[in-house]
Amino acid sequence: MKRKILISFLVIFLILALIGCVVAPELTTDRFLAEEAVYNYWQAIINRQYELARCCCVFDGFWYNKVDEWEEYININSEGPCSFLIIYFDEFYKPTEIIKDNAVVYARIITDNIVFPCKKMDGLDIDIFEYETKLIKQNYPYGNWELK
Repeated sequence: MKRKILISFLVIFLILALIGCVVAPELTTDRFLAEEAVYNYWQAIINRQYELARCCCVFDGFWYNKVDEWEEYININSEGPCSFLIIYFDEFYKPTEIIKDNAVVYARIITDNIVFPCKKMDGLDIDIFEYETKLIKQNYPYGNWELK
């Protein structure tokens, strides 16, 4: 009798343990890969790795050339001993749209330019940029998305 109860207990314990171990795999969908490409682009710009940001783009495309504008924006707003610029990726503010080998990702970027009390300037200047980012799927390597 004790043996049957012990075996029943162990079987139930094993079943419960195995149920807890089941993890659904995360599927790498086109939506996920397109959003990841846009996120990587903005992380490279935030970290001031401009050549890395260009690697996420189609050569001489809109977003490839936009890197220079952001580099200039960051340099201008970071000048002076009283200024501190923070850039961060906020969110995807709309669902990503995918049509065959093209995608549109909607990204929101926020910049906080903190000006310390130096001379006449003091305060916080916040800019919000909402971008409709267009991407194209490349075949090298397969499934790689690049900003147009």
